Amino acid sequence: MYGEKHQLYGIALSNLGSVYFERKQFAQAEQLLRQVVAIFTAAQGPEHLNTGIARIKLGRALVQEHLYAQAAAESLAGYQIVSKLADPGVSWLKNARKDLVMAYDSLKQPEKAARFRTELVDTGGKTGAPR
Repeated sequence: MYGEKHQLYGIALSNLGSVYFERKQFAQAEQLLRQVVAIFTAAQGPEHLNTGIARIKLGRALVQEHLYAQAAAESLAGYQIVSKLADPGVSWLKNARKDLVMAYDSLKQPEKAARFRTELVDTGGKTGAPR
């Protein structure tokens, strides 16, 4: 009814991407979440909360695919958006921190990983592998 460029279509794709993620079908989740980022960016703007959350979700899929450089870029971009608009303890930011720790550790960038590891501790998160 609204078309494939509408934010509601983006929300539906995002939810489907989450289903793929939970089923550990990370490549399928990645594909959908890339579409979601594009839809939200066009429909609501690059700094909108939905765009930030979509980028964090995309980063989570990329971490699971061991595409750490791409994961770090998407997770950090989403983190920067959401951290301006939400409480530091929200689950999206906790997930982004976990993913950034994993990505930066895997990329042998311990200083960057340490920043997010510290933020996890400060916000009550854990430093284990992302779900």
